[in-house]
Amino acid sequence: MAKKNDKIPIVIRILICAVLLFAAYNSLSTLALGLWGDTVMGTIDSYDSRLDNTNAGENRSRTVSKGYYFNVNGKEYKGYVIYLSDESWPQLDEGETRTERIRYFSFFPYINKPSMLADFDEMGVRGLLYHVFVPVGCLFLFFLVTGRLKRKKKKRAKKSSQPKKDIDSQIINSKE
Repeated sequence: MAKKNDKIPIVIRILICAVLLFAAYNSLSTLALGLWGDTVMGTIDSYDSRLDNTNAGENRSRTVSKGYYFNVNGKEYKGYVIYLSDESWPQLDEGETRTERIRYFSFFPYINKPSMLADFDEMGVRGLLYHVFVPVGCLFLFFLVTGRLKRKKKKRAKKSSQPKKDIDSQIINSKE
């Protein structure tokens, strides 16, 4: 019988690992911005809100995308975010902008998000728990995919090709 090949192709393994690392990075950066991020007023220069499902649960009926920029120490940084929400602003006209608070790291402003996505009060307990458990789950799956977590197989004793001799049958044969 042919042995089953359980190896994951290297391209698929790299793709899975990249997605898991990105998900962990996204949650960890959200938590870190909520704890240690600085806040500045930024400018939203693109906004789109698409109605996906009128019967969806809370904060799940629309897909919102925002493009924004902000200045730190005289240097401009840009960001773009897509998230699910119930918010529905009117579309921005050509050249129109809005202001919104942006959270960023003072030592590395390229990591940033709108404050509403990194504020623990606005995200609630469920959102906070989500961002705490996602990196743990991603780490577990990462170790599983890379092969660091393998089931230990029980060592099976090799069976000899000859059957064991029965002691009783030897005694009977010797008496005859």
